[in-house]
Amino acid sequence: MFKKTSSFQNSFFGNFAYQQIIERHKDHLLIRLLKCVDLSFIEELVKDCYCADNGRPAYQPVMMFKILFLQTLYNQSDVQIIENIDTNILFRYFTGLALDDSLPDRSLLGKFKDRLGEDKFNQIFNQIINLAKNSGLLDQRLRLIDCTAIKARVDLNRCQQEKTDDQDHHYIDRSTPDPEASTGHKSTNKKWYGYKSGILLDPVSEMVTAVETTTASVADTDQLETLVAKDPHGFKRLCGDKGFQGHQQFLQDRKIINNVIRRDNMKIPKRLIYHLDKKVRPCIERKFAECKLYHGLGKARYWGRFKIHLQSLLIYLTANLKKLVNFLLPINT
Repeated sequence: MFKKTSSFQNSFFGNFAYQQIIERHKDHLLIRLLKCVDLSFIEELVKDCYCADNGRPAYQPVMMFKILFLQTLYNQSDVQIIENIDTNILFRYFTGLALDDSLPDRSLLGKFKDRLGEDKFNQIFNQIINLAKNSGLLDQRLRLIDCTAIKARVDLNRCQQEKTDDQDHHYIDRSTPDPEASTGHKSTNKKWYGYKSGILLDPVSEMVTAVETTTASVADTDQLETLVAKDPHGFKRLCGDKGFQGHQQFLQDRKIINNVIRRDNMKIPKRLIYHLDKKVRPCIERKFAECKLYHGLGKARYWGRFKIHLQSLLIYLTANLKKLVNFLLPINT
């Protein structure tokens, strides 16, 4: 079913090379991740995506996932990450590749994502959340909800050349290479073309517990019920900005206290816990800033909602793994 890899550590030179480097970089995130987080569950989780007795052996799914993790962690293209794994001995050690092991062609990264599909990646994401909960990192009292923009991989200046006159409002739709993208509005004068990423965040651990991706024209509030349903462990209170109002009965049925920020004309009592939840809400903006600055959340790498959702899911999953590793095995312990 899966290709076998060489045992780099079993050779004299391989063991010597690895041990020297690992000792010098024992506090590196990748080394600590290998020590404290077991990703072997992925193989069992996705085995039904592979044929056990037909076709050529495939690259091991755990290794493929680790390549995607490295790509997201360092915000690199498919070409860049394959080249860097080939030359970076620490990357090879993390992925389990020996010096004489061949690397998958960059095109196989996309095929791996297509093979697993959205559901399997959601399951992997949720399993990382389970690990955080079982480790005592995840808090189940409060979730923050918000959305952020992802700009499509589309040259809008080139699309502008197709515009016939000032009344032509469909020139992008006619010439875009990404027909699933759409125009979203942050305000009357601020807009973007692409997608929208919505998340739930535990403000105590700063772990993202649910992810949803829609086209940019979908209203923020339309993501609320999907995100709440996706949270694998449930929670007691929900807080978000005013744009998420309108789901009182849905939240009440699930025994979730609705602490979404009130509009000025609303007469719902503002208890102390409401004001406390409101104060911590800005930390979700820090999470968006982290993911955009270091992991490429703000710009789409690919075309189509499915691929953009997997990009977002991998980014938040990467951020979650960083939190989990730093919790389980802090530096210099």
